[in-house]
Amino acid sequence: MSGVRLARLAIFLVLALLALWGLRLTILEGFVFEWPRGFHGDFHAAMYEPAWWDGGGIMYGPVFVIERWLVNAWPRLFTVYFFALANVPAVALAFVLSLMAVRANRTTAFLVFTAWCCFRWLFYAFSVAANPEILEMLLLTVAWYAASRAKETASWVAVAVASLTKVIPVIFAPLLLLRASRKAVVAGAATALLIIAAVGVGQRLSPVETVLAIVIPSQSTGAGALRQASHIVPIPSVYQMVGLNTALARAMGMTDVDPRLATVQTVTNVVTVAVYLWSAFVAFVVLRGRHALPEVTRLALAYGLFFALMPLATFHTHTHTFVFMLPAWTAIIATLADDGDRGRATTFGAVFLGLFVFGGMPSAATPVDRLLRTRLAGSLLFADPIWANLVLVLTLSGYALLRTREAPARV
Repeated sequence: MSGVRLARLAIFLVLALLALWGLRLTILEGFVFEWPRGFHGDFHAAMYEPAWWDGGGIMYGPVFVIERWLVNAWPRLFTVYFFALANVPAVALAFVLSLMAVRANRTTAFLVFTAWCCFRWLFYAFSVAANPEILEMLLLTVAWYAASRAKETASWVAVAVASLTKVIPVIFAPLLLLRASRKAVVAGAATALLIIAAVGVGQRLSPVETVLAIVIPSQSTGAGALRQASHIVPIPSVYQMVGLNTALARAMGMTDVDPRLATVQTVTNVVTVAVYLWSAFVAFVVLRGRHALPEVTRLALAYGLFFALMPLATFHTHTHTFVFMLPAWTAIIATLADDGDRGRATTFGAVFLGLFVFGGMPSAATPVDRLLRTRLAGSLLFADPIWANLVLVLTLSGYALLRTREAPARV
């Protein structure tokens, strides 16, 4: 057996072991350990604890309200265990659709499978039954797959439903507009209006109250309604909060009552908007530019970039919010695999691998800590994955622009 074949076999075995290790952790941490604990987290609190939400108004979005109707109608069926188990086929379907969107070969599919299995925040999303985020991820992946098959109507409908689960997926609007048709716009708008009207009537809200409740969701409790916008402040002491605002406050050593927190919030809001506008510009160049990249690669770069934006755009990001990075990793791996410039692919591949470790695989630091007696795994670099996420968005946008320059369109 030649040295090249031995090297490939060694790489395959390492990746296979990593995939098995990650799959084992996903099963244990995502389900086995959490089953007797009842999958407690934000979803459980919002769906099943009246002190958190009493069912009035609109919590998160209209789709979440419809799920609450199902829980109220058939409480023995729609338990937290039902939603926890339903997350499995939802993630599996998102995985398959993302591979189909990039037309992955077996090697790419294997690399993506390993990455998804080893991604720490997938374990966590399962452990808290993060149904809204996983449902949004699935719907946005459906939109990506539909776009890759030139089915703009399905893309618009999928993003519309995702945006009515929680409002943040509306950031995908530029991608829809850049591949829009009159039929798609009408279908997306009609779907949104139908869901909004049904929930508004079902919740006994006026049209104005319904629209305001969707734009600025609120928690309705026995003590009154609380606008969720009031929660968008840095909370450095709570390590479940890992948005850019809280991460910056933690990095600056602030407490929860530091008078500078308002300034931090303003700064991070400006940074987030700037990064989003930059990403929208990059998406425009990628999708509408006069270059010879195939449509599959264009869409992979654009959708991968916007999936990577989701944790940043969420403002009050939780650790399970990083589940949106999974389709982004599919896009990154696939576009690196089809990059004809192997030197560029190797360089960016090494950078993305480092960002994957810092942003989604903190356990990689554990052996180093044990060997060198350091505390890397518990450092802010690993505790706040939003830093790696921010660098990844900027790196991916730069890589996307480089790809558009490699092959000018023929006249």
